[in-house]
Amino acid sequence: MAPFLNLTNLLIILIILIIIFRSFFLKNKIKYFSYTIVFLFLLISIFPIGNFGLNYLEKKYINQQKILDIDNIIVLAGSENLQSTEITKKLNLNGGSERLIASVKLANKFKNSKIYFLGGDGHLVKNSLNEINVATKFYEDVSFDINRIHFVNKTRNTYENLKEFKKIADNNKKNILITSAFHMPRSLYIAKNLDIKLIPYAVDYRSNNFSSIANFYQNFSVSGNLTSFDIFFREIVGILAIKLFY
Repeated sequence: MAPFLNLTNLLIILIILIIIFRSFFLKNKIKYFSYTIVFLFLLISIFPIGNFGLNYLEKKYINQQKILDIDNIIVLAGSENLQSTEITKKLNLNGGSERLIASVKLANKFKNSKIYFLGGDGHLVKNSLNEINVATKFYEDVSFDINRIHFVNKTRNTYENLKEFKKIADNNKKNILITSAFHMPRSLYIAKNLDIKLIPYAVDYRSNNFSSIANFYQNFSVSGNLTSFDIFFREIVGILAIKLFY
C-alpha cells in the first residue's frame, strides 16, 4: 500500500497502463482519462503545487512558542538511514536529522528533562538495525548521556509511536514533541485523538517562500516539485486516514 501513497508512483503506473491499454484495446474509451492523467503529472511537475501544499502544513509552526520549561522531549523517528548505517558501520541520517539534533539542544538547555525516542522499523522485511539502533549511535557519537533517554521500540508508524507513548505519558508534565514541520499537523491530530497533551517543536522545514516566480524558476527542478508534492500528498492521506479510521 505504501508505494501508492506516493502520487508520482501512482501517476507513472497509470500512464504505463494507459499506454498498454491504448496499444491493444479500449483506445477511444480511455482517451480522455489518459489526457487527464498526463495533465496532472505535468501540472505537479512544472508548477510548485507541492511547495505550496507543504507551506500550508508548515506555516502554523514557523514561529515557535516560547518554552520556559520542559519535562519530557518526545522525538519521532524518521531521520535514520538504516541500510546505509548498516553497510558503512557509520552513522547515516537523512533530511530529517534536525529531529535528533534539536533533542540534544533542548535536553542540554533543560537539564532535568528526559528524551523519549519513539521508533522501530516499518519495513516488511526487517533490517538488522532499526531506528532505535541508529538513534543510539547518534547520541553516543555526540557524547550525550544515554541514561537520559527512554527508547520506545517495536513500532512501525506515527500512530503506533504515540500510542505506545500514551502508556507512559503524563499530561500533568510539559511534554514537547519534535518532528518535521510538515509532519506536525498529523502528529498532533493523532496525539489529540489519544488524549496526549504535546507542545509542538517543529524542525526540518521543506517549503520555500520564494520572493518571486523568477527566483523559483531559477532553481527549477521537476524532481524537486514531484518530491514536494509526494510528501504533501502522503501527509494529507495520513490525516484523512486518522479522521476516518481512528
